[in-house]
Amino acid sequence: MTPSTPLPSVAAVRDAMPDPTSLKATLRALPVTGRTAAVAPVRAAAFYVAIALPLVYLPLLAGGVTADRFAILLGLLLANAAALVLGHDYGTN
Repeated sequence: MTPSTPLPSVAAVRDAMPDPTSLKATLRALPVTGRTAAVAPVRAAAFYVAIALPLVYLPLLAGGVTADRFAILLGLLLANAAALVLGHDYGTN
């Protein structure tokens, strides 16, 4: 059983490929610009969430922590910790 179109040789495929050093440089540059554009709004939102979130869980603490509120309080504390980590470098540029 022979294919209708033969496969190209390895040398032909290698010659058709772009220069690997320029391809690596291009690929390294793309995530930096894309990441920078995507991270700035997330960092800003996390910064302000980290500021506002204690206003939500302070009334829970003032009302007393019961077994049913413990999971909510723990989730809010973990969300606040994550927001603090994500929004840590906001405004340092």
